[in-house]
Amino acid sequence: MAKIKVKFMNRTTSFSVGALLIYLGIGVLFLLIFWQFSYLMIGKSLEDEDLVAHGHEKFSRTAVNHAERGDITDRDNNILASDMEAYRVALIIDEDYPNHVEDKEKVASVLNEVLDMDEDEVIEKIDQGIEDGRFQVELGRAGMDISYNEKQALEEIQADGDSGVSGFYFVSETKRFYPNGNFASHLVGYAEQDEETGGLFGQMGLERAYNDVLSGEPGSTGYTQDVWGYIVPNTQNQVKAPEDGADMQLTIDSNIQLYLEDSLDTMEEHFEPEELFAVVADAETGEILGSGQRPSFNPRTREGFGNSWLNMLYQYSFEPGSTFKVFSLAAAIDAGEYEPDMTFESGEFDVGGHTIYDWEPEGWGNITYNEGMQYSSNALMMILQDKVGEDKMLEYYQDFGFGQTTDSEFPREVPGVIAWDEELQRKTTSFGQTSTVTPIQMIQGMTAILNEGQMKKPYVIDSITDPDTDEVLYDGKESVVRQVISPEAAEKTQEEINTFVDGSMERNPQYQLDDYEVAGKSGTAQIIDPENGGYMTGDYEFLTSFIGYAPEDDPEVIIYYGIKLASKNKEDTWDYGVMHGFNPLMERTLKYLEVGSQDEESTAELVPVEDYTGENMGEAALPEDETIHQLVIGEGEVIEDHYPKNSALLPYDTFFVKTEGQATMPDLEGLSKREAIIFGDFAGVDITVEGEGYVSEQSVEAGAPIEEGGEINITLSSNDPND
Repeated sequence: MAKIKVKFMNRTTSFSVGALLIYLGIGVLFLLIFWQFSYLMIGKSLEDEDLVAHGHEKFSRTAVNHAERGDITDRDNNILASDMEAYRVALIIDEDYPNHVEDKEKVASVLNEVLDMDEDEVIEKIDQGIEDGRFQVELGRAGMDISYNEKQALEEIQADGDSGVSGFYFVSETKRFYPNGNFASHLVGYAEQDEETGGLFGQMGLERAYNDVLSGEPGSTGYTQDVWGYIVPNTQNQVKAPEDGADMQLTIDSNIQLYLEDSLDTMEEHFEPEELFAVVADAETGEILGSGQRPSFNPRTREGFGNSWLNMLYQYSFEPGSTFKVFSLAAAIDAGEYEPDMTFESGEFDVGGHTIYDWEPEGWGNITYNEGMQYSSNALMMILQDKVGEDKMLEYYQDFGFGQTTDSEFPREVPGVIAWDEELQRKTTSFGQTSTVTPIQMIQGMTAILNEGQMKKPYVIDSITDPDTDEVLYDGKESVVRQVISPEAAEKTQEEINTFVDGSMERNPQYQLDDYEVAGKSGTAQIIDPENGGYMTGDYEFLTSFIGYAPEDDPEVIIYYGIKLASKNKEDTWDYGVMHGFNPLMERTLKYLEVGSQDEESTAELVPVEDYTGENMGEAALPEDETIHQLVIGEGEVIEDHYPKNSALLPYDTFFVKTEGQATMPDLEGLSKREAIIFGDFAGVDITVEGEGYVSEQSVEAGAPIEEGGEINITLSSNDPND
């Protein structure tokens, strides 16, 4: 048998071939990787996906740069609404993030100390967030709108390595600031942050009506962030610059508005009415100098929100009562159907089977037209309408602006209604029932009587200005709507109205002032019962009002004042009308405007006030008058803010000053309720007021430190310290 020889391969050769194969495999793999890498570097895409775009999308961000909302100021450029920076604090609880909450008890304790948060609630929020797998937790309203000082305090504690506190995350936000609190609130309105855009958006009043003008145009900034969300240095670039909103200056005078709010507070405390309103206007130009109402709200604290959304100046229509008679009178005089010495039989008037009575059903016998006006006779008004003619009288009412909007700057203005379908409606309209009006219409109509028959359009916006270029985008000006009656008729109408307060038979002597001659007409209107559609029949269930002007020989100011359904001291609305609100408002306004008085010696000396912001307390030329009460908040020497500015003070007014450093509690004794509330808004503390009159007690003693957000209780008593 043949032998088979087996030849074995050399072991060294075998290893060389294997190594070669491995090297070749690695080389091919390297070439593939190199080729793919080169392809990505050159083509910058994979499977038709643009990797550069993908990376850019993943790590690039665009931030919206909100434009600064325009300021709203009064006629002297005192701020009524402005932007301010605020902060929101949240807690990062994701353990993968470098700065996260590690000791929840310590964090809760610090938040309790700095922001007065409930520790248990903070811990509960953290635990719930961890359970839900969240990245961060929000702290609700307690964590919003924190001040710069509070933010700085939290940051300093967190930066202290020994504190054991971490996880604070701050977001800078812009909020709308209303320094005066409840101050022409329905007119100015309010703006708040929009959840979708993050910017401020007007919710009511001028803030909403002119939102586009005030908002401006937002800009944007692009940047790149790392995997932790931090901005990569030197990657920010502005894509589009924001265009700030325009500034709006109103015709409102802050001092007159303050007097108005004071008077409304007094009336509200005395009567506790369902509704209350007051309007002050320049008799010659139609400018609105002040406007307010109750119920109202504080746009700064949101206190009172929801009580009333309508602006009673132009969104509230009602039957005015006898104040409307001045327009029926003016029409009759212009038509040549009224002479003061003409006579008529007072007491009642028959309309299609209905007998309509004067407020005194038995009347006053056969009296003159002038006596009828002083007595406020309904019968006389219906007689005059018959003499003028119903069609012609309707034209007069329409020419006076009733049944239509004033076509001014007021948003969502209602036109009111001239009820003219039935004879009974037409006749009752002559003395202010059935048909409805708004306060702004009453003011507008009165300007025709006081300006030789030329009716002036009321307006509240003085100007709108570009803050960057100072270009005036809108210029509010005095304008004539139309010639309603002749100059001669206007003069005669004014002469008649001048007798209503001073005349021996008029029911309104309470509106006389010691230093000024006031003219005007009162009204007591029946109110529709919403349950049955008829008029309310209870005692003193009326809308009581007075429209007056002064001085009567050369009118400069018109005030329309009304109160509806008093729930306390009801009989006083019949006996005194609105004198407790109207009289001090008219007198303070005239003295502030330096209108000549009957007794020139009694005219108050005004104390001028400039802008002292940034000046030293010891060097600033602050108002010097022994009757001016200077109230200082703070221990520093540099003035941070003060109220009022660029204006004037009357004797016994309060001048509020805020300095740098620790805020301290001043002595509020003798301040009015309104002044105490201004102090609270000015100092950023919550004021709770009990009683009526002037401050007699305060829960925090003078000189004690106070902090923003603190609570102070104030007690009022009836003694006026200035008497």
